[in-house]
Amino acid sequence: MQLTDYINWWEETKELGLKDVKSTFVSLFSELDSLPSIYHPILYKFLKNPQMKHWNNDLFLFTRAKIQEIEENIGNENMTTTLLKNSHFLIYTYQNLLDIEERILLMNRFKGSEELKAKIFSINIYNDLLNTSFSNILKLFIEFQSIIENRNLFQKNLTPQIECLASSKRGYQIITDLADSNIRNAISHGGVKAEGSKMFFSYRKGGQQIQEESSVYNFKDSLLQLYDGLSAIVLAWIGYLCEENITYNEIYKNSSAHEDTSLFFEKLSMSTLLTTCDKIYQLDINNQTEQRQHINVEFVGVDLDIDSRVFLGLHTAERIFQLRELSLEDTIMISFHSPRTANSFFTINCSIVSDLASGVIDLGEAWKRVIKDKNVLMFPINDENRNEFEDSFRYYPDIETEDYLITEIEDISLEDQKRFKSVVYLKRAKRPNHVRDAVKNAINKINTLENFGFSSHKVKYGNMEADIIYMVLYKRELRRGKDRALFPSNDNFIAQVQYDKNMRFPIRNNFVDTHLKRRREKTIEYNWNPNF
Repeated sequence: MQLTDYINWWEETKELGLKDVKSTFVSLFSELDSLPSIYHPILYKFLKNPQMKHWNNDLFLFTRAKIQEIEENIGNENMTTTLLKNSHFLIYTYQNLLDIEERILLMNRFKGSEELKAKIFSINIYNDLLNTSFSNILKLFIEFQSIIENRNLFQKNLTPQIECLASSKRGYQIITDLADSNIRNAISHGGVKAEGSKMFFSYRKGGQQIQEESSVYNFKDSLLQLYDGLSAIVLAWIGYLCEENITYNEIYKNSSAHEDTSLFFEKLSMSTLLTTCDKIYQLDINNQTEQRQHINVEFVGVDLDIDSRVFLGLHTAERIFQLRELSLEDTIMISFHSPRTANSFFTINCSIVSDLASGVIDLGEAWKRVIKDKNVLMFPINDENRNEFEDSFRYYPDIETEDYLITEIEDISLEDQKRFKSVVYLKRAKRPNHVRDAVKNAINKINTLENFGFSSHKVKYGNMEADIIYMVLYKRELRRGKDRALFPSNDNFIAQVQYDKNMRFPIRNNFVDTHLKRRREKTIEYNWNPNF
C-alpha cells in the first residue's frame, strides 16, 4: 500500500460514512465531480456532528451566492490568492465551532434549571461565538471587500466589523443580522442577567440606559440560530475550496499562507472521518549529549484497537518524516486519546521510519523494532458497560468534622487495587499524637466510600474497603502556592500519610521523600515534616 493512499483505504474499509459524505456534498457543491479527499473529515462533521449538522440552508445558499459575486468582482486568480492568504480566519471560525459544540452538548446534558444553564453556559457561549467565530468570519469577508473597493477596510473589533459590512450597498445584512444587536450590546457592557425564566439585557445608547427583556428559551434559540448560521457560512467556503480543488499542495510551504493554515492542512492530511489529528508540535532537543528534532503528534476520536493504532501511527510517522524532511537522528511520538481507552503512545526513531518509507522493512518489522526500543504504552479498549458522561463528572463530596476537612478526594484505583488520594486540613492538631488520632478517623471515613470505575480503563471498584489511601496533611486550608509544597521549609505542611492494608506502601515520591522523616505504624506510614 502506498503512503499517499492509506487514509483513503482506511476511510473506505474501516470506517462508515464516506459514501454518505460523497453522495451528500458532491450534489450540494454544484460545480464538483468528486470531493478532494483531504476535506472528507471536515464534511463528515457537517453531516454527522450533533450541532454542526443543523447548518442553516438559507445562509448556505446566500453565502454561496456572495462568494460567486465576490469572484465575479475580483477575478478567479485574485480570489484564490486572497483566500489562501486569509484562510486562517476561516480555520479559526471552524475550530471554534467545534469547541463550542462540545460546550453546547454539556449544556444540554446539564440537569440544572434553565436559569443556571444560562448563567453557566449560554451567556458565555454566545459571547465566545460573537468574538471568535463571528468576528473571524467577518474579517474574512472584509478582506475581500477591501479588494473590491481597493481600500483597507480592516477593523479590529466586532462592532465596527459589523458596521463595516452592514451597509445596504455591500449586501451582507443577512450575515450581520445573525448577531442580535440588543444581546450583543448588553454582552459588550456586561449587562446580561438571568432571573428565573427571564433574561434582561441592559446597555447604554448615547445618554440613554436601555433594558430589553426576553426569556432564557428565546436566548438559547438566538444562540443556536447564530451557531447554525456560522456553520452554514463555513460550509459554503469549504464548498468553494473543494470546487477550486485547493488542497494540501496549494497550502503547504506556500509563503503567502498563514502558518496556522499550513499546520491545519498538515493535520487534516493525517485525519480520517472518525480519528482526528488534533495536535502537531516540534521540539528542539539541544544538549551536551544530543541534538535532534522531536515531533509530537496527538490523535483524538473513536476507540481503536491496538493494531489499528499501530497502523495509523506508523503511517503517520512515515508522512511526518517525509513532510518535515527529518533526519535519521530525529524521533516522533504518536499518542492516542479516546473515551474508552487510556491514553496510549509510542515513540519511533526516524531510522526505523526511513527503512519503512524506503521499503527495507514492512509495518510488522517496524513495529517489532519500536517495541524493542521499549518506548511504548498501548492500552486495550475498556469493554465494560460505562456511561462516559457520568464518569467524566464523578465527584466525591468533601468530608468535614470538628477536627479536619477532607477535600480533593480522587479515585486513583488500579485493576487489582481500590485506591483513593485526598488532601486533609487538620483544624486542631498541634502534636503528632493529635495527628495520628485524626488520621485514623479520616482513614475510616474514606475507607467506606464507594468508587465507580472509569470509562477509559478497568479498575477495582465497588463497596469493598480500600486497599490504599494516600493523604497529604496541612494545617491551614490553602489551594495553591508555596503553602502547598511538600518540603520541610513549608510550615503549613504536616505530613504525607499512606494507609496500605497489605503493608507494602507502593506510592513513592523520590524527589520529596528524602527530605521527610518516615515512620510506620502497622498499616499506616507517615512521612513527617521534620519541623512539625
